[in-house]
Amino acid sequence: MSGTVRIAVAVGYLGAPYSGSQIQPNVSTVQGELQIALSSLKWANGIANPITMSSRTDAGVDARMNICSFDIDNKIWLSAGESGIISAINDRIPLSIRVWAVELVPSDFRPRDAFSRTYLYRLQAMEGWPNDVSLEDLDRWCSIFIGKQNFRNFCRPEEGRSTIKEVFICKPWLDSKSNILGFQITGSGFVWNQVRRIASSLHRIATGRIDENKVKKAIDNPNNPADFGLADSNWLSLWALNHPESPKLTLAGKCPIPESIGAGEIPSGRQYRLWAKKARGEQDSLHQASWLGYLN
Repeated sequence: MSGTVRIAVAVGYLGAPYSGSQIQPNVSTVQGELQIALSSLKWANGIANPITMSSRTDAGVDARMNICSFDIDNKIWLSAGESGIISAINDRIPLSIRVWAVELVPSDFRPRDAFSRTYLYRLQAMEGWPNDVSLEDLDRWCSIFIGKQNFRNFCRPEEGRSTIKEVFICKPWLDSKSNILGFQITGSGFVWNQVRRIASSLHRIATGRIDENKVKKAIDNPNNPADFGLADSNWLSLWALNHPESPKLTLAGKCPIPESIGAGEIPSGRQYRLWAKKARGEQDSLHQASWLGYLN
């Protein structure tokens, strides 16, 4: 059987080495590394940008799971199979990127048509995050962002893209002892910087720099400009995607939210910086262990 088929792959990556996920000229990106691998394998079929990705992530943002798709010759798919595709790509990309699942999808499959995306933001690792924030308070603050709303004051607007998005879940992310790690947010889609700006607003409420009612007003009155800052990309992770035309990858993406990192009080000053370095290492290990769980 000749011709091409479309496959979708689940890919995870550590964001620090890359200038984001989407390909850009003269810098290293996740999409760029994957496309170099396809060209090396002679699977690109002469297409300049053969890969499309579900979610665009900024420089420094991690992903336990993103989805990308590309077309390959059906003969390659039949001879290599899922494990062969994964091994061939992973042999040609940096260890900070791993393809960990693959699925044959319809020829008109579009990765960006995911039903939902889930992000985690590690508030606990932000410098100055108070150790005495109550779960009840954080849960109430998170609830401000639930629903179909205009997030114009919580994103970097782009021409031609609506700032109206629906958030299904926004709730505290806890460790196994119910200590606050951060927050989990799931929505149908997100606009540029939305999660990082929400994280910054939560940090400002927690540290007493703003009142939660200011954040509510900024949501309810999107045409009245408000700016609550932009949180560091270092503590943001794209955790999972739900795509209606990729049932296997969606099922693989249903991984429990981690509970085993970063518990305890956070020091300040120089001690915070040492703690943050260790926390960053924990976060890297968390993602890598997740990928290996599927590859083994």
